[in-house]
Amino acid sequence: MKNNNDFIELFEQRLCEYTGAPYAVAVDRCTNAILLAMEYRGNKRQKVILPTHTYLSVPMTLINYGYNVWLEYSEWSGSYQIGSTNVHDYAVGFKHNMYVPGQVQCLSFHQKKALPIGKGGAILLDDPVMYAKLKRMRHDGRDSAIGVDHDPDIIMGYHMNMSPDEAARGILLLNQLSGSSIPGSFRDYPDISKLSCLKDYS
Repeated sequence: MKNNNDFIELFEQRLCEYTGAPYAVAVDRCTNAILLAMEYRGNKRQKVILPTHTYLSVPMTLINYGYNVWLEYSEWSGSYQIGSTNVHDYAVGFKHNMYVPGQVQCLSFHQKKALPIGKGGAILLDDPVMYAKLKRMRHDGRDSAIGVDHDPDIIMGYHMNMSPDEAARGILLLNQLSGSSIPGSFRDYPDISKLSCLKDYS
């Protein structure tokens, strides 16, 4: 290993091998994976319909970033689509060879998930242009392999990089996975549209 960034790169490679995705971008949590994928698209005016049964940080984060969020009841298992985009929340649907071409799949590595790193998330995708930009966006808009003063192409970014410690733990845990897991579903979440802070979005 040359530096701590190598652990993240290796974890992303292992994720691709396990899931079948051409590219993976590791981040600090699933909610931020969804946010980055949506920020790349850049269309906040379009209505983003989310299920009433999901983790509340998803609508809250998108609302706080100016998205036109609406909550509607739907039954789902393993994953659900973010509005009419190709972004999908796979927080409870991680499994072997899961990647579906054309999708942007957002993963969670919370301690209760199939890959229980304790914290962290990732974006699986097959678009090389989007992949290159997300790699910069997740780490303050810069190339994480070189110093800020040596990077002439820094863009406006976000502070959402996965830590090398989490990446190293993820590599170890991936080596132990059997390949079988039971996906979660809408039944694992309460109806968040009943919350007073979200009642105007349903």
